[in-house]
Amino acid sequence: MSYSSPYSDIEIPHHDVFTHLFGDLTEEEANSPALTELTTDDTITYGELKKLAESFAGALAARGIGKGDVVTLQIPNSINYAIALLGIVRAGATVSPLGVLMNQADVDKLLELSGAKYYVGITDIENMPQIWSGEVRTLAQGNHPAPEVEISADDVMAIPFSSGTTGLPKGVMLPHNAIVANIEQTKFMHAQSGITEPIRVLSPLPFTHIYGMTTLLLTQLSARNHVFTLPKFDLATFLEAHPKHQINFTFVAPPMVVALAKHPSVTPEAFASTEYILSGAAPLDNDLARTVEKKLDITMLQGYGMTETSPVTHVGVRGKAEPGSIGFAAPNTQFKFLELESETEVPAGEVGELTVKGPQVMLGYLNNEEATNEVMVSDGWMRTGDIGRLADNGTTYIVDRAKEVIKYKGYQVAPAELEALLLTHPDVADVGVVGVDRDGLEIPHAFVVRAEGSDISAEEIIDWVATRVTPYKKVRAVDFIEQIPKNPSGKIERRKLRDLPSQS
Repeated sequence: MSYSSPYSDIEIPHHDVFTHLFGDLTEEEANSPALTELTTDDTITYGELKKLAESFAGALAARGIGKGDVVTLQIPNSINYAIALLGIVRAGATVSPLGVLMNQADVDKLLELSGAKYYVGITDIENMPQIWSGEVRTLAQGNHPAPEVEISADDVMAIPFSSGTTGLPKGVMLPHNAIVANIEQTKFMHAQSGITEPIRVLSPLPFTHIYGMTTLLLTQLSARNHVFTLPKFDLATFLEAHPKHQINFTFVAPPMVVALAKHPSVTPEAFASTEYILSGAAPLDNDLARTVEKKLDITMLQGYGMTETSPVTHVGVRGKAEPGSIGFAAPNTQFKFLELESETEVPAGEVGELTVKGPQVMLGYLNNEEATNEVMVSDGWMRTGDIGRLADNGTTYIVDRAKEVIKYKGYQVAPAELEALLLTHPDVADVGVVGVDRDGLEIPHAFVVRAEGSDISAEEIIDWVATRVTPYKKVRAVDFIEQIPKNPSGKIERRKLRDLPSQS
């Protein structure tokens, strides 16, 4: 059966993102701080941000950029990023954000896939006109008149790239109304946890990722929060910012939660002003989250989504959802669980592929009808590629990615479950688990980062896990490495783990 959000549908304004953010800006709000860079202490108000974004839009228009054109944006978290993003949107163009750690070959490939006409960022692009990241503020300060352009809520606002369920990059077409819907859905869910007034928010994860762009930046600007950010995550800067700027709400990814739980420099005094920490981008273990809650005296929440859903579909609610769950479906959102190889729904409470429907769902993959048809099933429903289940209290739990589940002798083993267990071991600082082939049999293989001073052996880890799991879930091989490879949003790069030479 299909399920609906426990909350009534909310009204979604039918207009473009720029209008949604600045159309009703009051004089008081215009004078309020919008964004502060932690590494420079540079701050911009809402009024200044609006003015500079409009001027940047005018500069783009003067260069021939207008409605329907794709502009690639590759800038680290900064005021310049916000100006450029909102300027592109105000010009009526479509933004295609790229991660700042991409190499030249990947940037060139995605420029071609997106059909970009212009590039704004940090990479030297030979065959395309570009604006360097450092030039953004100068151009924006040129008082260029904003172009007169009619932007429809149905126009494509962004084309971020997603590996989806196949591992190959695909351009995700997100219209303005999907982003606006998700902004309002996310604000509503935060309000259920008591977040109703403008607050100080730390947004350290990359704005070039959909989680960063929509949830950590645009949603916070819509709520008139004061956003603090940094160009790349640094634990010392992250910790120092909380007492220095009296941060109320922090966004993280699971690897950062591990640091909060285990790093000796993390103290409750630094988080005295912080009420909420919300984790996204990958599944979060409940015991680990509870450890951080107890240690820092905060409320730990988890949210869920994907690039194809703008991204949020589910969010935890204070006092009503375990932090290890992804909480409740946002308003205007439906979901169900399907068998992996068919559209047959699984019985209530059983594990299946989470499938969602709502105004935040993408239009489809750019110039890729085959990939679109693989995930978009009947009547607007979209398969997420994530395996989950519904709990009795109406909250949802994510087990793992369908493509990452290990098939051991016909049994399904979720790497995330083993990783969550191993992270509770005091001698394990971090871990990644993948399926590897051993004599034609796929087995769970753990790559472990030892805690400082530990000399725990592979055999000790294998035995420890074996006493705590069903026999078919046992770890069968262990290797020790210095660092678990992860992408900028905190997800384990399992392919890189599989490619590592094994000693076990």
